[in-house]
Amino acid sequence: MSEELNQKVDLVKSKFENFSNFIELPDFRSFLLFTLTSQVPMNVLAQIGLGGNKEVINLPYNPILKIYYQKINLISAGSLIIYVKSNPISEKFLIKKDDSTIKSFLNPNEMSLAFRGKEKFLLPKISDCSSCYVDNNSKITIKIDDLFHSLESFLAVAEPNLLFVIDGKNESEPDILFTFNMMPEIPSIIDKKILKIDVYIDDKQSTREVTYIKREEDYKIDYLQEVKEISHAEIYKSAFSLILHIKSLNEP
Repeated sequence: MSEELNQKVDLVKSKFENFSNFIELPDFRSFLLFTLTSQVPMNVLAQIGLGGNKEVINLPYNPILKIYYQKINLISAGSLIIYVKSNPISEKFLIKKDDSTIKSFLNPNEMSLAFRGKEKFLLPKISDCSSCYVDNNSKITIKIDDLFHSLESFLAVAEPNLLFVIDGKNESEPDILFTFNMMPEIPSIIDKKILKIDVYIDDKQSTREVTYIKREEDYKIDYLQEVKEISHAEIYKSAFSLILHIKSLNEP
């Protein structure tokens, strides 16, 4: 590879140096939006990265670690845990979608876009034990599959429903935008688990204070802090990506 490309790859690799199968999100709103995006979205609003056809949406809570989490079972790389540190949002086991608790995290437009049926939330108390058996030889190794050189290229080719962001530590350090590439890879070393990512290095830190990116039919990009009223024409002619800024890659 060229020296320039090597430098970019090394920069990304350095961000995942201590990656241990966990991604911490900054707040419960981000976690809720991630859950709504990731749980088999099939309705028309899935095109903006929100909503799903499941009537029951699970929000597992680990009372020992005090985290809400989603466990993603990967084909060739074990499990990935997306979590947020939080006190219980409710003492109920089941809450309806129009419960005041849910409304406190989503604005009215997001509520109308995210739900179409009689969705409800289950709040089971569960401790995931898979990480108890993870050792240094079985942790996930991150590999870059595609490195995009513009955000327009990333959105047009990868068409991600959501984008994770590792923020730079200061104004001069770029943000790392990535999505997981779920194509499996046969490990070259026994028990070595590989997870591929597609990446864009954002020197302009363009997704700070941004919740959604809207890609127009002509591939123009709009940065949105919140979803406002959207017509059916916009839904079919545009694509939306949820932006999730990562708080840490630490094990809880």
